[in-house]
Amino acid sequence: MYAFCVMPDHVHLVVSPSARCDLVTFVGQFKNLSQRAAWTLGIEGAFWQAGFWDHFVRRDGELLSVIDYVLDNPVRAGLVATRDAYPFAGASVPETD
Repeated sequence: MYAFCVMPDHVHLVVSPSARCDLVTFVGQFKNLSQRAAWTLGIEGAFWQAGFWDHFVRRDGELLSVIDYVLDNPVRAGLVATRDAYPFAGASVPETD
């Protein structure tokens, strides 16, 4: 996982391909495990939609732009003034400014 951002109504994940698990299976398992964890915390009902939106990074240099987009999502949504102020996001590669 290169980056993530958990928003109030959606989640962004930037992940690389895996030989052990395709993207559809990964997203399905992520949704299943997080839904079950929510239920153990007392949250009732389902909160994931059936499908998901994906974007494949195909060009050199595009990865950092996608990570910036994900990390800046809370700022664009008006939740925080700077990306560093949002506690539910992070990245494992150097950020660009």
